[in-house]
Amino acid sequence: MTRLSRGERQVQTRRQLLEAARELFKRDGYAATSVERIADAAGYSKGAVYSNFPDKESIFLGVLAIEGSQSLEALIRDLDNAPDIHAITELLAQWADQRSSDGNWSLTILEHAQLSRPGTQARERQAAMLLGYWTTLGDYLLGRFPAMAQDSAVVGALLHEIAYAPALTLTGAVSAGDLMRLALRGLFSAR
Repeated sequence: MTRLSRGERQVQTRRQLLEAARELFKRDGYAATSVERIADAAGYSKGAVYSNFPDKESIFLGVLAIEGSQSLEALIRDLDNAPDIHAITELLAQWADQRSSDGNWSLTILEHAQLSRPGTQARERQAAMLLGYWTTLGDYLLGRFPAMAQDSAVVGALLHEIAYAPALTLTGAVSAGDLMRLALRGLFSAR
């Protein structure tokens, strides 16, 4: 049996803490998820949490970075294989339905923004991450369909807002996929 180095153990601990925090944030929201609950869920002490993260906000932002990049990377991989506008529209509609049904994650993102003070580094980091995700998706679509002639951040923000719409987590009257199809019809017909 190979012993892990100190650095490898720390990477493993961080990963396990982030995984536990991800589940708690998704299920219970930002305010209800404490450092102590994250430590307990991951099987570590609060001291282990604080030796890896300065505070709960840092843990949340780490989870947001992982969630956002993994979701976007998987989506773009799928979009790369889509042959036409109709296939892309369906993939984005499915992505929106998956995101809107992904627990309380969209509400947790808003809750963190609401609870963090304006102008703080954490709030600015969250905003920068979200803008980066929006712009990446918008750039991708404008690269595939340059005739859309829109601002990539605006296109990406619209699609992310639909996919992560917090109101859609509360009702089944309209699906995020239905809203995505409608928005994309408008964007693609504007070409």
